[in-house]
Amino acid sequence: MKFLTDQFEEVRIERRRPWLFPDLRADMLAKAVWYYGAQRQGRLDCLRMLMSDGSLCTVLYRLMCALRRWHLGPLAAVVYKLNAFLTRAVIGRGAEFGPGLIILHSVGVIVNTSVRAGENAILEGGVTLGAEKKQSPTLGDNVFIGGGAKVIGGVRVGNRARIGANAVVVEDVPEGATAVGIPAKVVRVRDKNEAVLPPRHQDTKNDNEFWTRGKHGFLDLSFRVFRVLRGLSVVAVLGALVSWWLRRHTSV
Repeated sequence: MKFLTDQFEEVRIERRRPWLFPDLRADMLAKAVWYYGAQRQGRLDCLRMLMSDGSLCTVLYRLMCALRRWHLGPLAAVVYKLNAFLTRAVIGRGAEFGPGLIILHSVGVIVNTSVRAGENAILEGGVTLGAEKKQSPTLGDNVFIGGGAKVIGGVRVGNRARIGANAVVVEDVPEGATAVGIPAKVVRVRDKNEAVLPPRHQDTKNDNEFWTRGKHGFLDLSFRVFRVLRGLSVVAVLGALVSWWLRRHTSV
């Protein structure tokens, strides 16, 4: 599988021994490449991406797809509801995304069940891929959709296209085009030698940052877990005190 970075360098992501859900590893590797560059395709990078925003939505979506492939429809429906409850994203059970799906922020993402998308689709928060007259969008490969954008009806978005934030797309978008506005209009068409994606986060060249600092650093994650556990312990202590007070004052 090939992934196109913002510098338009083709990065081949090797799909070695498949995981339980074959496309999930490709999703996490593509996200690592988008965040940190072509050299970041290690196991620690996959683990780091699992902790990032939007990854839980991707994991639950791939689990739902796997359950459907295994003819476990009722369990897939449960995972569908769980995804909507935990991540505030509604992705239809029949929606199909190729490997390399990147969901940067899951809140407000709505995808119709008949949507079809190629490899390396990138979705920001609040994106809607909706149906009109029983027709849903079809996305090509390496498509980026900005936050709050709506793609409605049976439109086709070509390979390497970019949809601007809050745009409303009701007509086809050609390959390599950038569409913005309400309704969305094509403002630029790039050739194959220009960048495809918006600038990613700054590359992290020091692997030790995973253990020391950074937004997704292990130490930072440890502090977050500590704060959560501390909050839970405070709640438990308060609950015990309230229970003791009630027993003492309601006893006859």
